[in-house]
Amino acid sequence: MDDDLTLLRELRADAPEPAADRLRAVRARALAPASGQAPARKRRRFWAVPSLLAAATAVAAVVVAVNGSHTPAPAPPAAVTTMPVRAETVLRQAALVAEGRRKHHQPRADQWLYRKHLVKQPYEERGTVQEYWTRYDGTRQALRQNGGSLEFQDITPDPGDDDLTPRQYAAKFAGLPTDPAALLDHVRGDRHWSARTKGADAEHPDARAFRVLSVYLDAGVPMPPQVEAAIFRALAELPGVRVDLGVRDAAGRAGIGIAYEPAGSVPGGPVRDAQGQIVSRSYLVLDAATYRFLGRRVDTLQDEVLGGEVTARKGTFYASADLAAGVVDEPGRLP
Repeated sequence: MDDDLTLLRELRADAPEPAADRLRAVRARALAPASGQAPARKRRRFWAVPSLLAAATAVAAVVVAVNGSHTPAPAPPAAVTTMPVRAETVLRQAALVAEGRRKHHQPRADQWLYRKHLVKQPYEERGTVQEYWTRYDGTRQALRQNGGSLEFQDITPDPGDDDLTPRQYAAKFAGLPTDPAALLDHVRGDRHWSARTKGADAEHPDARAFRVLSVYLDAGVPMPPQVEAAIFRALAELPGVRVDLGVRDAAGRAGIGIAYEPAGSVPGGPVRDAQGQIVSRSYLVLDAATYRFLGRRVDTLQDEVLGGEVTARKGTFYASADLAAGVVDEPGRLP
């Protein structure tokens, strides 16, 4: 355990202390399952805030990170070396740190959650900068790409959509158990997040638990510290969770990567080829110093083939970076 914690400290030994706005930054929601998982129910009624899980399913994915800046960060190097460590060590340490956070005040219903993302596809030298303003009550959203003009849309409730408004996410968090075993039982059986597939193709309960806990970490809504700590402890108890150090986001920052890779083929787990090799690895990315959720990454480990065509080459990756986040009083304003 001490060796793994030493590796964590060395990973970010030369990094500056995070500013307050960076610690407040959070990632947007990601509702669709990971690559190979059963599809979620109807997609979100919101404009698609970059979602690695959704993109992986459609052979397009993104990764996220936070630096509290309004300027796009440089692209990451093509080659990345990661180092596996004990998942229990890292995730339990993350829980201890999360417990020490100060509780955030919830925004007012008429305030807006702001996020700025750098989205990078394979072979791109420069990514796309996307800014989102989502009203806290979930009734409106605004989008701006690459510094262009604002586009607005009203959000109409759809009973077939399993996404939640920011305010509904906050209510969901308030009702979650903080005992890790109870939390795992809760998310495994939460019908709200259940996929439509049944029978032999039904999503494995552990795969669903990882998917739902990933959605909660990536919801972009202030979370009670005890709930965040419980999520990390629940992930530590979940079979098949893998943790790697040195996983880089679209901005090139090295963090802690968390992936779900159970032994053998599991419905809802990663896709495997005919030889049983995992085709792509989908990561949640945490800051190695603060354990804040930074985002996601998909590394292509084997050529991905769809309809006889190679849609992603081995060694490529999809990524995004969360460049800024906060609460504002109206769209167009910056935190």
